[in-house]
Amino acid sequence: MKSYEKYISKQGIEKIHEQTLRILSEVGVKFENQEALEVFKAHGVRVENDTVFIDEKTLMEALQNIPSQFILSSFKGDLVIGGDNTVFRPLGSNIYIQTGKEIRKMDNADIFDQFKLADTSPVITGSHINLLTKTPNFTPEQKTFANMALQMKYANKPTVTLYPNTLASGKESHLRALFKETIQIVNRFEGNDKYHILPMLNSLSPLTFDNAPIEKLFATCEANQPLWIVPCAMPLMTAPPSVASMMAMTNAEQLAGIMLAQLLRPGIPVIYGNTSASTNMHTIQLSIGSPETALVCYVTAGLADYYHLPFRTGGGLSDAKDFDAQSGIESMMMLYASLDCGSNFIEHACGTLGTFNVINFEKFLMDEEIIQMTTHLLRGVNCSEDRFCFEEIKATGARGTFLKGRTPKMYREEFYQSQYMNKEDPNQWQNSGSKSLKESMEPAVKKRLESYRPPEISKDRLSVIEPYIPECYRLGI
Repeated sequence: MKSYEKYISKQGIEKIHEQTLRILSEVGVKFENQEALEVFKAHGVRVENDTVFIDEKTLMEALQNIPSQFILSSFKGDLVIGGDNTVFRPLGSNIYIQTGKEIRKMDNADIFDQFKLADTSPVITGSHINLLTKTPNFTPEQKTFANMALQMKYANKPTVTLYPNTLASGKESHLRALFKETIQIVNRFEGNDKYHILPMLNSLSPLTFDNAPIEKLFATCEANQPLWIVPCAMPLMTAPPSVASMMAMTNAEQLAGIMLAQLLRPGIPVIYGNTSASTNMHTIQLSIGSPETALVCYVTAGLADYYHLPFRTGGGLSDAKDFDAQSGIESMMMLYASLDCGSNFIEHACGTLGTFNVINFEKFLMDEEIIQMTTHLLRGVNCSEDRFCFEEIKATGARGTFLKGRTPKMYREEFYQSQYMNKEDPNQWQNSGSKSLKESMEPAVKKRLESYRPPEISKDRLSVIEPYIPECYRLGI
């Protein structure tokens, strides 16, 4: 039995698929891009005005050539997407940071510190630099491409997603050209035209693709790079009021977008994904730290299994505004679900507060610990013959002790040792200052940031990206 079947049966997944087919054929999906509509028409798909109606046969034919696994290539290390592999990415959409009792907008120094935590993380496998908040004295090209160039120069890990900053550049109307240029720069930097990056596309629930993600989709397919399509629906706002109906509707959105990609370039790799959650009806806000968000993880896993696709879902998600008990409860629930369902790509894995909008650096380290603890738990109990230690029991006998010499390797493998959680005797804790977990982790954050070292990059590669890096960041960040 697969892990998602604890929460939804395979028959339940089939029912969601059947409802999805009804939505696609009877309600349709709106594409606000004339070129996309013409592509559907050219392949015999029914189009009425700007709405596309997809039948089961055409859909399943489009899905059958998508690989269930692919490789993102980088000279900094390849990442396998699919199978039993999981790629972890840090929080990547926040514009605020929580420190002490304050939530404030991030500045460039905060953004680089967030990057350094991810780049030095024992858990995160794909680095990321958020968009810089201040771009004084940047050239127009640097405003557009500085963030991706900085990631390429300073990340020790593969960067996975590299985007032009269309907001800072003021070139939102030229998305396709900008994304194609982005991919050309990456190919020149890496030295080949393999799969290097994963552009993300968001559908606009309910049942719409507006122009911007479609333009990105065209650029990505033309450049032959993988992509991921991710809805984020809110029940009673942009989705109907049940988990099953929300998943059927957002599944229709994803499959329509995936089908367009396959019509443009058959066999292009795609990551199936979903970040839909709950709605707090008291505040009319998205609620990602909820049991329903965990259920979305399991249903996403089931649907991805049904379509034989790698998938993205989950993360260290929380609606809390501080590194407190709420943040720990919600993140533990969400990271357990993310790992238990077998997610191949976990975005926002560490540091998330405030419903994607806020980061806390101490929580970043604690989320790493949650991932390591949960991974240890999900491995289960090893019952191989050597693990029964019969000879040790026989040699020690009754009333003996097993503590002899150095801690054996088997113990270190079998029993998880926390890096940060307080395991002291209460009197020891009180006598050493009664520090809270957050207070005790502040030095750990400082130590981690100080441990960052930039990678060695060849002159040939630097020559590709140096023009896009502002003078103030060419020697370091």
